[in-house]
Amino acid sequence: MVADIEVKRVTLKDIAQVSGYSLVSVHRAMNNKEGVSKSVRQEILNVADQLGYTSNYVASALKRRQVNLAVVLPEPDGTGRYYFRYIWKGCRAYEAEVSGYNINVIAYSFPAHGAASTTQQLEILKKLYEEWGTRLDGILTAPAVNTPPFQCLLGQFAARGTAVVLIDNDLEDCGRLCCIAPNDIYTGQLAAELMDMVLKGRKGTVLVAAGDELSPSHKMNAIGFEAYFTENNPDITVSYVKDLQSQDANLRQLLQCFQENRDIIGTYSVRAQHTLPLCRAIIQSGRQGELFAVGSDLFPESAQMLYDGVLKAIIYKNPYEKGYAAFKTLFEYLIKGIEPKGGAISVPISIILRNNIQFFKDFI
Repeated sequence: MVADIEVKRVTLKDIAQVSGYSLVSVHRAMNNKEGVSKSVRQEILNVADQLGYTSNYVASALKRRQVNLAVVLPEPDGTGRYYFRYIWKGCRAYEAEVSGYNINVIAYSFPAHGAASTTQQLEILKKLYEEWGTRLDGILTAPAVNTPPFQCLLGQFAARGTAVVLIDNDLEDCGRLCCIAPNDIYTGQLAAELMDMVLKGRKGTVLVAAGDELSPSHKMNAIGFEAYFTENNPDITVSYVKDLQSQDANLRQLLQCFQENRDIIGTYSVRAQHTLPLCRAIIQSGRQGELFAVGSDLFPESAQMLYDGVLKAIIYKNPYEKGYAAFKTLFEYLIKGIEPKGGAISVPISIILRNNIQFFKDFI
């Protein structure tokens, strides 16, 4: 029946006829007015999309009203260049694709790591809440930690009708629309399985640079890594070093571990920022040929360490796709009324070796 109607002649009456709903209901759904349920609105929008009407509707609707979206993410420079730079790239790539729409993007960044990170992120969110009020339609952010102040503030946004999309650390109780992230337990298990295939039959210690202990994402990653060895290879002992929030301090700590503990036969960093100090410590300790080292995420320095053989593999958590998918999800929800596929949306995770890094060059 849909194919019998020419796209250029589609009217609200056609949508009502195909969907089976009244013309009044269709009008309310297409103009985002009260009087129809979310499920009915979505059904009507789906029919409109099939008939080729939705894009025209969206374009005309956006000419009448500006949509305000806030993007609040760690800085793409400094220590953020190892990971958050690529989330920003993903966001901006999708923003460019919908540049013809009447969207106002309010972008804020804050330090990627350190004590100022959490403080400044909260200050930015409070400023947005106070200054934009109900005019803010959506917000995209990556919570640095899971604490009551974050939960409360994001919950206030959601309660006021602002759609909240998170990246990486999921705060389920804040009323967020969804969180874009890999399954961190599985990510840690993937790294462990790879390492186990190499270390099988050997006894010793695997040293894990466990990241920020307040980050749920880092914590789950490390838990998944250890759980794999507990279940599959009890000959391996998993030991941890905490993130000292300084590249130099992390380097000194790791170097001391490698120099003092000759039982270490493998090492893994759960976060991008810790990967480079890990590699430098391996080089300075003179143990490059002894340790099976797995890093996190792809950036120029980690790629070079892979080429040089310091890293044997990289667990790529796809930050570009996270940014792209997060912006797209928020846009489609606000503009087209398309609900996310679920509360937690995963992105593909890859193992990068020297042999296949050529396929990832566009993301370095």
